[in-house]
Amino acid sequence: MANTAQPATDPGVLFNRLLARGRLRHLQLIAALADAGSVQRAAAAVGMSQPAATQALADLEDLLEAPLFERHNRGVRPTALGDVVVPVARNVLQALRAATETLSALQAGAQAFLRLGCIPAAASGLLARALPALLQAQPGLQVELIEENMVHLLPELAAGRLDAVVCRRPQDVPAPWQFELLQSDAPAVVAAPGHPLAGLRSVALGRLVGLPWVLPPRGMGVRDYYDRLWAGHAQQPVLYPMATTALPVVLEALRSTGAVSLMPQSIAQALVDTGVAVVLAVKLPQALESSLQGLGLLTTGLADGPALAALRTRLRAASGP
Repeated sequence: MANTAQPATDPGVLFNRLLARGRLRHLQLIAALADAGSVQRAAAAVGMSQPAATQALADLEDLLEAPLFERHNRGVRPTALGDVVVPVARNVLQALRAATETLSALQAGAQAFLRLGCIPAAASGLLARALPALLQAQPGLQVELIEENMVHLLPELAAGRLDAVVCRRPQDVPAPWQFELLQSDAPAVVAAPGHPLAGLRSVALGRLVGLPWVLPPRGMGVRDYYDRLWAGHAQQPVLYPMATTALPVVLEALRSTGAVSLMPQSIAQALVDTGVAVVLAVKLPQALESSLQGLGLLTTGLADGPALAALRTRLRAASGP
């Protein structure tokens, strides 16, 4: 009779073997080894003895029939297979941590838990209006809001550690993910209250050449807009010697130096509403290729749960007509 057993390297065999004999402790040790680069330091980090950690790693490598780490003079480093397994281990541990935080919130009395990511432009305006109304209407809801850039937020959403992200439309939205545009946006020139150009009905772009500009780092939408705005001009403004998105730092630079800043209207309006900045009456070109993308809700395409559906409704209301 022909041997019909699957080879040990078959993905199904490896998967079933890990389900049957793998342990969460293995995942914790793998992540610690990648971080510490040493069996001794990794063992201490996870509360194991060094021999126990060495044996646990050997057991896991036996399951996979391949080494995950190789030794060198100063410790250990992941092999090619380890480079594949380490991010998986981190994702599982982070998802487990997120689940325990949700369970803890529910056990403490919350009726629902919503993990939400956002970029700074969304936190300053759209969410600042929508979330208080949502929480007032849903007293049993607890929200965890994480403000980060898209490089951080997209993997968190993909791994299920976030329920949704309020952001600008990513360049590529994988199927079946969905992006609902909620609010348009545009660039604005911002200054401190009392600036000599504040209050003028119209400010020519040329009057801003002699002023320092406080800008975010390259790669952000308003920084790209700034570069296009001044491309081809014989005179270029002097840039403030710090690129940042930290609003307290930006506001202090505007106040103390008379500088101006270019930022999304979604952020600028919140600063104007609180009286810490003004928008100068500069007519900026709004060509389609130069305009900032609007803000919206990004989800993985699964049906909205009650909490996410309520958030979507509040965001639509907060975005205005």
